[in-house]
Amino acid sequence: MIDMATLELESPPRERPAANGRRIRTIAHYVVTSVPTAEPDALVAEVRQLMVGRRYDEASRIFVVSEDGQLVGIADIADLIAAEASTPIRELMKSDRCPGIRPETDREEAASAAIRMGASSLAVCDADGRFVGAAPAAALMSILRDEHLEDLHHLVGILSRSEEAKEALTAPPHRRALYRLPWLLIGMAGSAATTTMMTRFETALAAHIAVAFFIPAIVYLADSVGTQSEVVAVRGMSLTDGDLLPLFAGELGTGTLLGAMLGCLAFPLVWFAFESIPLAATVAIALAVASSISTAVGFLLPWLFGRLGYDPALGSGPVATVIQNFMSLLTYFLIATALVF
Repeated sequence: MIDMATLELESPPRERPAANGRRIRTIAHYVVTSVPTAEPDALVAEVRQLMVGRRYDEASRIFVVSEDGQLVGIADIADLIAAEASTPIRELMKSDRCPGIRPETDREEAASAAIRMGASSLAVCDADGRFVGAAPAAALMSILRDEHLEDLHHLVGILSRSEEAKEALTAPPHRRALYRLPWLLIGMAGSAATTTMMTRFETALAAHIAVAFFIPAIVYLADSVGTQSEVVAVRGMSLTDGDLLPLFAGELGTGTLLGAMLGCLAFPLVWFAFESIPLAATVAIALAVASSISTAVGFLLPWLFGRLGYDPALGSGPVATVIQNFMSLLTYFLIATALVF
């Protein structure tokens, strides 16, 4: 049996940058060296005897290694227990289950290889085929779980950096509050600006009180259209690395079409209820224009936050909302000034 202390474990970089800027953890991060090994000519009885009284980090398989450290095969511990004592270990080994996983292999690729081979653990070899250790079953299960959660994060568009997403979900309440408070303070400042802007139309609103009736509807519908674009943008940042301009053009066209449809639906309803074509036209045009503006804001802000290194899921929401509300009301009042006031 070969003493693992005689095998020199290389120290390759445990992480390497991906093309999209994310960090990929390699299988080297999970390699353990305290595993049972044996030479091909060793007898089952000898291997059993040498294993007694020793504690291993991974002992589901026997890694068959030549004198120069080359991995020549793998034998399952179940076969070792069931074999006759005089059986050479080479008769138990399965050379076809030695995939030659390199330390720099991406951990997800390594776990997928283990699934394809039905292996409980993976042998890890250097560039020359020398055995350097094994990735145990517990590590492979952990990798599969982490990759599954990361894929779910990307699918729902939490953000492209899963570690930051995990921190946002699992940090203590006071830390999560500190993460979110600055953006809410920005929203509060924006709300004050919106209130100041509305006071400039106080006299006109008092003379045409019906215009005020539609403020909640304009703000809500425009903000809802913008929120949909914001969700699409955050999700798109996780799912695609495509050019921004085509994605923005498509989403802006969608928001404009939605605003036009809402405006067309609102026009006859307002006209019928208030018997005022100018008021109905004001509401309809404001919905169309405000929806387009909210779409642009909702799509571009997450992208901008991501480029600046901030969490787009936390920061862009409050900021986008206050900008969308301000622009929706300003649009509505300016159109009302031209057609009603």
